[in-house]
Amino acid sequence: MVAITSLLTGLLALSSSAASTAIRRRSITPPEGCPIPTWTVSDFRWYNGSHSLDCVHNDVDINTKGCLCGSGWCEPDPATCNGTMVNVCWTGMPSYQPWGYGPPQTLDIKFADGLTCHDEYIGYRVHDIGHGASNCGYADRGLGRIVAFYGSSNEDSSTGHLDYTLGDGHALKCDNGSSITYSGSVDFALTCIHDADFNATCTAPVFEVPVLSYQWVS
Repeated sequence: MVAITSLLTGLLALSSSAASTAIRRRSITPPEGCPIPTWTVSDFRWYNGSHSLDCVHNDVDINTKGCLCGSGWCEPDPATCNGTMVNVCWTGMPSYQPWGYGPPQTLDIKFADGLTCHDEYIGYRVHDIGHGASNCGYADRGLGRIVAFYGSSNEDSSTGHLDYTLGDGHALKCDNGSSITYSGSVDFALTCIHDADFNATCTAPVFEVPVLSYQWVS
């Protein structure tokens, strides 16, 4: 009986260790004389409202017209609209929370080194939040840095995924004068709280994105 208990304890420990390793991978050792970055996500917040305007997946929203009156939205009734009936997903709207919709979906990822990524649905920059590249600034993206998030807000607890590509424009200098860039990825614990209307507010504890590969730039 003792032997069986010890065996089960060992298997559980091994399973726990494997799960931990899957989420907490270690960074590579950089080439000699080269620096290696540390990417720590200090704050992660994702709001996914059940009544947020969806200009990506929802054909009804994409084709819906609202009453634009001045710098805001009025009741979308063509007979009483004291403004102009326009598509709610059109570019340049003063607000992407039209009449009858809830607050827009937003994603904020803050890194300890100061990098901040922010996404929300707006007509001229529609990011499919939770399905790829986040908006960390167009100037920054022009330098090749891409932070991509993948996840679901449907469950109370799930696993999110983050990819980080440093990009040639942020290449680091090695002692021999060469330039090097890095990329990495990580799975992390994602916790979502849902209200009565199934609006989800998702957060994650502080986590590090391990550096898993490098590429010479020059």
